[in-house]
Amino acid sequence: MAKHICLVFVYFIFIIKTKVDAQYEITPGVECIRQCREGEPPKFCYYKFVAELYVSGGPACSSVCTPDEYNVFNENCQCITTDGFERTLFSINRMFPGPSIQVCENDRIIVDVENSIEGSEITLHWHGIFQRNTQYYDGVPMITQCPIMQGTTFRYQMLGQAGTYFYHSHTGLQRFDGLAGSMIVRTPRSRDPNSHLYDFDDPLHVIMINGWMHQHAIEKFPGLVSRNTGQDPVNLLINGRGIWINPQYGNVSDSPFEIYYVQPGHRYRFRMINAMSSPCGCVTKVEDHAMTVIATDGENVQPRRVDAISSYSGERYDFIIETNQAPGDYWIQFWATDLCESSKITQFAVLRYEAAHQKTLTKPPSYQNLNSNRGLTLNPPTKTCADDLPNGICVSNLRSAKPIQDNGLLKKDPDIKLYIGYTFALFEPKNLFVPKTYSKYAVLVPGPYFVQSFVNGFSFAFPSSPLISQYEDAKKQVCNSDMIPKDCSKTYFRNCTCTHVIFIPLGSVVEVTFIDEVPFDDVHSFHLHGYSFRVLGMGSPEDFGLKKLDRDLVMKLDRQGRLKKNFDNPPGKDSVVVPNHGYTVMRFRADNPGPWLFHCHFEVHMSVGMAFVFQVGDKHDMPPVPDGFPTCGNYLPDRIDPELHLKRS
Repeated sequence: MAKHICLVFVYFIFIIKTKVDAQYEITPGVECIRQCREGEPPKFCYYKFVAELYVSGGPACSSVCTPDEYNVFNENCQCITTDGFERTLFSINRMFPGPSIQVCENDRIIVDVENSIEGSEITLHWHGIFQRNTQYYDGVPMITQCPIMQGTTFRYQMLGQAGTYFYHSHTGLQRFDGLAGSMIVRTPRSRDPNSHLYDFDDPLHVIMINGWMHQHAIEKFPGLVSRNTGQDPVNLLINGRGIWINPQYGNVSDSPFEIYYVQPGHRYRFRMINAMSSPCGCVTKVEDHAMTVIATDGENVQPRRVDAISSYSGERYDFIIETNQAPGDYWIQFWATDLCESSKITQFAVLRYEAAHQKTLTKPPSYQNLNSNRGLTLNPPTKTCADDLPNGICVSNLRSAKPIQDNGLLKKDPDIKLYIGYTFALFEPKNLFVPKTYSKYAVLVPGPYFVQSFVNGFSFAFPSSPLISQYEDAKKQVCNSDMIPKDCSKTYFRNCTCTHVIFIPLGSVVEVTFIDEVPFDDVHSFHLHGYSFRVLGMGSPEDFGLKKLDRDLVMKLDRQGRLKKNFDNPPGKDSVVVPNHGYTVMRFRADNPGPWLFHCHFEVHMSVGMAFVFQVGDKHDMPPVPDGFPTCGNYLPDRIDPELHLKRS
């Protein structure tokens, strides 16, 4: 029987060795992968995650086993291949990516995360999940929880909401090094407005793209100047697999490609996740096959047929491939763009027809050939998004598959209008390395640029206690335009590092315009926790005959009605790119109370302050703090004990 029709899972029956409410029937996560049906009661899907330092290409690969395609669900082999380059990484259950969570809408998801990483704390964020009534499990350290310390376990609990998502570490630079996995929540076909367009939604047809380094990311931060500069990846991995071509010697690793099996004459839904951590785009194209895009970031859109999809960190795109070509093998092609274009990084997977082969794989195309033959591309890096382009479709020109039910969301004037300008402050070393000062910074290339990031004049720093559960302990670190830190000089970017929180009344319609004020060419993908938003418009300086924009100028253009906005079923997203030196306009209804992080999804950019928090509603709007919820914070006694010397044993 074809692999896409029937999945046979082999697993050991086990007893959940943890305290779980006895009134509910707990289902091992692998049994929650199923066809979702109307009227079916939800399952309580349980997962046990063990995070640890591990090795790719280690002894498990050389003498024990080789992982098969089902290893994304079953922990049946502890070999992690990556691209054939042996290195340490962070793993979950000795898998990379981590176990794929695949459930049905409204299933209850329970994940016990045990931290066994030596000397490191972790959290897991469930990227795209709104966490309505489960705000305490969003997984952001010092915003919604205390970090999970080594040797301890934290239980996450949430409700499955239909769409394509992923989970990843939200601590430090750990996402660079492997702490991530896919999360798919299916819905009965009767609820999917695009279900008539595809025949199969195979659990194995998930594409997870990671940028990959050959050393730990912490070795690249804040960054070196004389060698091994920058934070760009050296490779791309697809579901943790791929080849690596040694740039010095030209030899190619013998590591496997990811293979996706299909039958001729059908229509297959693929779910693609860009889990990269660096400021690079990635273009995806399938040899001799068009792609019909039907969803982005868990939100259904009206179908658009394209040749290629350009995605950025945090974005997800669902598309349909019709297997209408001669049976055989076809390359699924991936290549890094934008700031990674000079590195000419490519990777490939295989689309394999399970019939008599009439076509074998050709030599993989070169980077130059790929980049110059994209065809019609969704979400292209472009200078204008006012209308559809001859060779591209901007995200702002997609349309929601269903009419927007919230009539007030798209009213002419929102309740709150925010203009968010973000930039990098460039420092001379003599002004950065001042005794008894400890400013965050990163070294970016090609400069080298010594930078710290600022959003509306503030550089974000996490508080010492979680905002959600210990606000009184953290409030002294909170800042915004009405609560400016002492000695803060936003003109000179001095002493303005704090926990930037913007307070939003519950139920408000909020319009946010992001403005790229970065002084050099760059690209940024922003992700909002707890919500999806409607993308109303995107633009660039060229739309106005200018070379650059700033916050004041965009505010003026908006008052003049010159920012083009679409109110005709604009698409929903939770992660979106701001054009280089340009702007993006979005709206959402602030109906989900809690502290929600809004940040650049490139790890290094966030690490030096490119983030802020929307605090929606007040404490009384929130569910109560769960019983036994961990606490953490500073220990600074009011007085020094003068008799310490007398207390020695």
